[in-house]
Amino acid sequence: MTILAKDVPFYQISQVSKLLGITSDRLRTYEEEGLIKPYRAKHTKDGKRLFSLEEIEWLEIIRELIKLGVTIPVIRIIISSKIKIGKTFIKEKDETIIKLIEKLYSHPVYKKLLTSM
Repeated sequence: MTILAKDVPFYQISQVSKLLGITSDRLRTYEEEGLIKPYRAKHTKDGKRLFSLEEIEWLEIIRELIKLGVTIPVIRIIISSKIKIGKTFIKEKDETIIKLIEKLYSHPVYKKLLTSM
């Protein structure tokens, strides 16, 4: 049995949609907004989007931020500006957001997105 590396694009948008409990349209919106850049299969005529396990983890972090009320434009700013995080930046009650932002910055997908911006 072959085990895929976490960075190998394998999962189609419909599979990722089911795994995350969101619509395929929402995933396309995340792509349009620059929050994710899935691999586009060149061997198919419609260029199917394929996601790796790393990208699915990344999307889980994005979803958690959105559930906490962080908007997509704010997430884009967070991703593009590498904010210095400290207690004075965000109130203590928002420590969950701080931890999620730190996860974004340390995630392999973050580095991939930076090279495409």
